[in-house]
Amino acid sequence: MSGPFGQGERLRQGEMAPARRLGPWTAADVAAYAAASGDDNPLHFDPAIAAAAGLASPPIHGMLLMGCFEPYLAAWRPDARLVRLSAKFIRPVLAGEAVELSAKVVRAGDPAVLRLKVKRDAELVCLAEAILRVDP
Repeated sequence: MSGPFGQGERLRQGEMAPARRLGPWTAADVAAYAAASGDDNPLHFDPAIAAAAGLASPPIHGMLLMGCFEPYLAAWRPDARLVRLSAKFIRPVLAGEAVELSAKVVRAGDPAVLRLKVKRDAELVCLAEAILRVDP
């Protein structure tokens, strides 16, 4: 296993995963996600509809963003498995934008609770909670 952790080592309260840049997502990325998910809401494709909603350009799907969380956690702790994930989307992420994802253990144990933050510059755009179990 890579990194400073031994196989099956518990997560420690206050421990942080290294931040990772996500995106930017292109219109083609959004279209591919829409095709795979079946979510063809025109808000994600039509600049006029996005503008009518007060957005500078179409936003990416929230679930496309959330789909990045598990691979991020697995790369950090391959011995841990995600058992539950929830998120609150605070501001949209627009196609063409990049964000930064970070995570902190807020409750140690089995399972452990992590708080994930997605920021665009210093602005919080998504706050999530992940429940992880470490495999022995």
